Amino acid sequence: MRISSLYNSNAMLSQMGTNSTRLTKLMEQMSTLKRINVPSDDPVAASRLVQLNREQSAITQYQSNITSLSGALSIQESNVNALSNQLLSLNDKLLSANNSSHSQKDMAGYGAEIASMLDSLVATMNAKNENGSYLFSGTKTDSKPVTLDENGQYVYGGNDSTRETIVANGVTITENTAIAHAFSDSGNDLEMLNKLKELSEKMQDPNASFADYKDDIDAMLGSVQNSRDDVASLFTDLGGRQNRLTLLGDAHTDVSLANQQLVSDLADTDQVTTSVNLQLYMQSVQITNKAYSMVSQLNLFSML
Repeated sequence: MRISSLYNSNAMLSQMGTNSTRLTKLMEQMSTLKRINVPSDDPVAASRLVQLNREQSAITQYQSNITSLSGALSIQESNVNALSNQLLSLNDKLLSANNSSHSQKDMAGYGAEIASMLDSLVATMNAKNENGSYLFSGTKTDSKPVTLDENGQYVYGGNDSTRETIVANGVTITENTAIAHAFSDSGNDLEMLNKLKELSEKMQDPNASFADYKDDIDAMLGSVQNSRDDVASLFTDLGGRQNRLTLLGDAHTDVSLANQQLVSDLADTDQVTTSVNLQLYMQSVQITNKAYSMVSQLNLFSML
């Protein structure tokens, strides 16, 4: 079989080009430490990497949401805990005041203290976060939850709507806490606060006797106990939401670590193997170049 010089030259040049391309690719992998630098390096793996990176991005956002939400719930927990303590103090004060042996002056003092406690309760219910938004007004975060109307009655300025935060694929957790119902007989009428205000005013009235508001004190003790029970339920709910966030955060961390390992397995280059292949191809290129040089110098006179 006769091989023409042109065919031989083209074959040698093609092989040199192939070796050069492969050599360039190996040098690129060594410099970037990545096996896949463009999708064409491994289309299947590249597609998988896109999916993994998209999932990692979502996990990062979920983790950010969890951190933010956990902080918001912690602030609410602190205020709900303060409400619980204030109700306990109020309960103790009412028990102490519920004694017919106290003078009117003593009862006026109790009435003043109860009014001060009422102010503290309202101040806690009107607490704000670091952004200046009200914590306990539903989605009306710029509206003060508890205010006095023109008739001197406490009214609720928020709503019952909830704010939801996405913390995982298809999973949301409520961000806000509704506390107005804990101080209401129905809806958000804040009946407990209004009756407490009325009671404190009676106790400070110099013309009123203990018998005039004895039943009110007994009723208020029952209302305070109901409010304490409701606030305790809110505290439990907040703790449950925090626990869910912790579990989801840990799950995201585990998945993220697994994804990072998979991304590394798919995209990173094996430095030892790549280095060996690089040396082999460099030798191959040198041999090919030398062979081409020798063959190209052959002619009929070389055989004489």
